[in-house]
Amino acid sequence: MMSEFKEVTPTPADGQTDGHTDGHRRMIEVDPELWADVGHELRTQLNAVVGAAGLLSTGAETSEERELAAIVETAAEQVARIVDDVLDAVTIESGEFELALHPFDVRSTVESCLALVSEAAGAKGLDISFNAAPDVPNVAIGDSRRLEQILLTLLHGAVDRTYRGGIGIDLTSEDRGGLVALSFKIRDTGRGVPARILRGGLDGVTGPHDRLEPGDRLSVLSLRTTKHLVEMMDGDLRVEQGGVEAGPDAGTTFGFTVLAEALPGGVATTLLTLEGMRVLVIAADPTEKRVLGLQVEQWGATATPATPEEAQGALQVGRPFDIALIEHRPPAIDGLELSTALRTSRRPAQMPIILISASTPGPAEAAAADSGVIQATLTKPVPPRTLHDVMSQVGGRGAQRQPAQEVVPGALRVLIADDNALNQNLLKRLVTKLGHTVDVVSNGREAVAAVAQQSYDALLMDVLMPEMDGLAAAEAICRRWPRGNRPRLIALTAMAGPGDQERCLRAGYDDYMSKPIRTDDLSEALRAAVGYRTNREAAGI
Repeated sequence: MMSEFKEVTPTPADGQTDGHTDGHRRMIEVDPELWADVGHELRTQLNAVVGAAGLLSTGAETSEERELAAIVETAAEQVARIVDDVLDAVTIESGEFELALHPFDVRSTVESCLALVSEAAGAKGLDISFNAAPDVPNVAIGDSRRLEQILLTLLHGAVDRTYRGGIGIDLTSEDRGGLVALSFKIRDTGRGVPARILRGGLDGVTGPHDRLEPGDRLSVLSLRTTKHLVEMMDGDLRVEQGGVEAGPDAGTTFGFTVLAEALPGGVATTLLTLEGMRVLVIAADPTEKRVLGLQVEQWGATATPATPEEAQGALQVGRPFDIALIEHRPPAIDGLELSTALRTSRRPAQMPIILISASTPGPAEAAAADSGVIQATLTKPVPPRTLHDVMSQVGGRGAQRQPAQEVVPGALRVLIADDNALNQNLLKRLVTKLGHTVDVVSNGREAVAAVAQQSYDALLMDVLMPEMDGLAAAEAICRRWPRGNRPRLIALTAMAGPGDQERCLRAGYDDYMSKPIRTDDLSEALRAAVGYRTNREAAGI
């Protein structure tokens, strides 16, 4: 079933109007600046909730404590997404919405979105795949933040309605004379999206017999906002699915195309080919086998799917396999037991085995690796690049990786500038937990003074502060100290409106983080600050 979102003007009978439509219009007519202020306050508080939940999870001593902390963190992030959808709907309707164009890494943008939904997908035992055509450019100019928002909306929906199998993204591109059309397909193996939601819109326009439930309205708003964002990027949004009536696991595929500016020489170097590699894919679930098979075949390998019962027979046919991917999901399939059994066969004695587990590896997996029964264990959901790299290494196709530069605990000196005492306390705890030294100030003026007196690797600075805001402080620091001789400036803002990131970067910030802030994102941002203080001290500043 193919559907496309269309704008429909309601024609109420007998002069009557739909109550939901009027409610939407009254909401939209509210001052957008008021909604922006509301969003700022909500995000400020959500930042504290998410950060505190992350700290609780890190220090949890039992699985129940970790689970409860994860519930709090996930719920807060869902509220943040709802806030974003409402604010975007208001801003789009007000005509004040603008795109912030800048160069961005196309593949990294997609992979970061998949990483954000990986935990939720992993909790359901779902697989994640990402297929990018070789001619997709590595770098393009566009609004990566809005592209991430589109992808995350569709990915979260895919995870929510999928209970077995997996989700995936297919990416292709088309040259359009200086511009590049990036075409995305987000697919899942879950139940279909109800037709009433697909027919819904931001104005509450639905079919004559549709009745939206409270949960449906949020889904309609989210899809309508996504449609508008795609159209603002000169694209279109489509959906193809078997429909709810087709039964469970009918699957849904959302497709959209956006235009971006191509950069000369921006085509990515493709991943190291696995051409000629013969891969045995063993899984109990047919969807699992299909997803893994398609993934490795994209890299040039030949995949042979098999059930646990078919595995021994498959080993005796044709030339020896170069590698085996074995699902480990007891009691449906015991990958450890199967791996041990396969090792007793004559032909696979030297065949590397990668175990793909639905749970975190334990002592049994470690013992199997130590004894050589398996060569690697990956925990679902497995990012495609991770699967590729591990297959290359254990299969003898990849060069040895250079170890990533480690951030020695305490090596970074970080300044935090925020006027909210709750956020000050939280950020200090988060940064200290990462092993760094922290100083705290309350406004931009104090931040400039602190940078003049002390060498810092990074300055985490809120944008909205009294006396001197973060934008003015960033400009003052950039005027006084050249790049490389000043701290890395990282904007922390609860404002998520159009142009916010562009304004921060124009003021001199090196990086931008929208609240609520996750510990992993903060750690990555600080990793980029390694060496900033050393440069200043070497320059005698």
